[in-house]
Amino acid sequence: MAIPCRSKERIIRIDARLLDRYGPQGWWPTTTSPGGPPVYHKGAEGAAVGNRESFEIVVGAILTQNTAWRNVEKAIVNLTREIGLDPGAIAGCDGALESAVRPSGYFNQKAARLREISRNILDCGGIGALRGYDTDALRKLLLSWKGIGPETADSILCYAFARPVFVVDAYTMRLFRALDLPHASYGEIQAIVHQAIPPDTARYNDLHARIVKLYAMKEADAFRVSFEAADLLDKIIVNHHDSL
Repeated sequence: MAIPCRSKERIIRIDARLLDRYGPQGWWPTTTSPGGPPVYHKGAEGAAVGNRESFEIVVGAILTQNTAWRNVEKAIVNLTREIGLDPGAIAGCDGALESAVRPSGYFNQKAARLREISRNILDCGGIGALRGYDTDALRKLLLSWKGIGPETADSILCYAFARPVFVVDAYTMRLFRALDLPHASYGEIQAIVHQAIPPDTARYNDLHARIVKLYAMKEADAFRVSFEAADLLDKIIVNHHDSL
């Protein structure tokens, strides 16, 4: 699917303006010790992480569905302290898992999904074995697991496995709609970002994180106004030069 040059240019400018506004975000936050909170890794966006961190990101991607990250952090801390962030520990855990993930909401459903996904990972040979899949095959596998849709699958690909895949969430759709960029579907938004920005895990990782930051700071309206004003100014300048 080809997209207009203007749309590509606007996406590149969104990326640059958000970077100027917020700087690198250091996603995905992960824990460094049992019972400690997840920490952000600024300057390491897009870097490969170890198997333990990769599994923690898989868990976080499930827990963050339909809840705020602050609630996920509480559940992650509980898991590190009470059960352990290990596929074997979670796959074989009893009701303690529901108790640990309770802060993230929908805890019965999420606990069941974490058990099943942990078993699936073990059946595949573990996180290390999943690294051997190419990106398309791994995405297809993840989407075949209950509880994993496109956004969750792409979050796992980008953050847990350092694959150059842009994650589209509700905030991205809202931003593209507000800026009159193509936004008919998840696939359309992802495709045009992939066309506008050459494959780059770090850039895809951080652009997604900065869009989330924009809405978390409740600055989306101000950003839209300033972005459109700059867009209009650029058009005026170009038209002026063309008329000379």
